[in-house]
Amino acid sequence: MRLFPITNIYYQIYCSFSFTNPFPRRRLTIEEIQKEAQVIADMGIKHIILLTGESRLHASVEYLKESLTVLKQYFSSIAIEIQPLDENDYKELVDDGIDGLTVYQEVYNEGIYREIHKKGPKRNFRYRLETPERGAEAGMRSLNVGALLGLDDWRKECFLTGAHASYLHI
Repeated sequence: MRLFPITNIYYQIYCSFSFTNPFPRRRLTIEEIQKEAQVIADMGIKHIILLTGESRLHASVEYLKESLTVLKQYFSSIAIEIQPLDENDYKELVDDGIDGLTVYQEVYNEGIYREIHKKGPKRNFRYRLETPERGAEAGMRSLNVGALLGLDDWRKECFLTGAHASYLHI
């Protein structure tokens, strides 16, 4: 049972960051990251998660590594919630100081997943599903998986999120 039909309109509601939504996008400069990190650290926060969109062009591994050079000065733990990467890319980030990975599978039903991801690299269901495993193989200290409930029956999604986490724990 779905709470709503999957159409472009609902997908835009489900994912307000969809590339089809016309709001201005930008990435922080290294100087802006420095200023933000200082403000956050001054609040006593010691652990941070670096969140980007799914664009490798705007959030490349090189950009993330450059950001890390600043963030490591302020935080004892840095995690990421970014586009899925290959194991070697995760390894580079681990080597540069990333110690945690969060991935939202969005929906475990492959049919629904394909309905809402019409094109681009995000369309590959299996690649996204296997993302935490690649992070683990690369040496991530912590892994987090989550579901965005509402795209399929929430009971199935909760169960499958737990099963996924349990599988990764083994």
